[in-house]
Amino acid sequence: MKKLLWIVVFAAITTAGNAEEEGRPADFQLVIGPRIGINYIFTTSAEFTNGVNDLMIFPPGTYYPVTSLFGIIAEQRILLGQTRSHFAFQEVVLVSGLEQSLAIPSGSLLIGYRDAGGFEVGFGPTLSISGIGVVIAVGYTISFQGVFVPLDLSVVLPNSQRPASVAFTTGFNFITRTRYGTF
Repeated sequence: MKKLLWIVVFAAITTAGNAEEEGRPADFQLVIGPRIGINYIFTTSAEFTNGVNDLMIFPPGTYYPVTSLFGIIAEQRILLGQTRSHFAFQEVVLVSGLEQSLAIPSGSLLIGYRDAGGFEVGFGPTLSISGIGVVIAVGYTISFQGVFVPLDLSVVLPNSQRPASVAFTTGFNFITRTRYGTF
């Protein structure tokens, strides 16, 4: 009985201490979560098939420029003043084409901004086996009780190595680390 009383007292003290910080936004947060989506590459099926077959790492076949996306994101959020708006630094790792027996990896680093209402925008470099490019993303994040659900539209700009593509992704994030106060 004595142990139970100490547990209740400790829980009450811990909860009271955390409630004070929960009333104001965190100065820094690290969030991690899975991503799923769909990608369209602005090319013909024949050109996409030739590009995939030229890689010689997948079985020869016919492939389509609409692919699934699966991956993970890590995001660091830095608070802007006393608002709930923040800068966001994202590392995104995706694999596309699993539905076609392909596994095309890509990675992107985005620098962006998310306002207190959930609107977000970001851009940065992206790298895949089809080349290097620049990705621009815009979206909206729905947040409730420590879970964040992003709805993002991204465009990879065309260049001499790769055609343009557009993707829609979603998923969810959980806060894994929070820091209050100065660094």
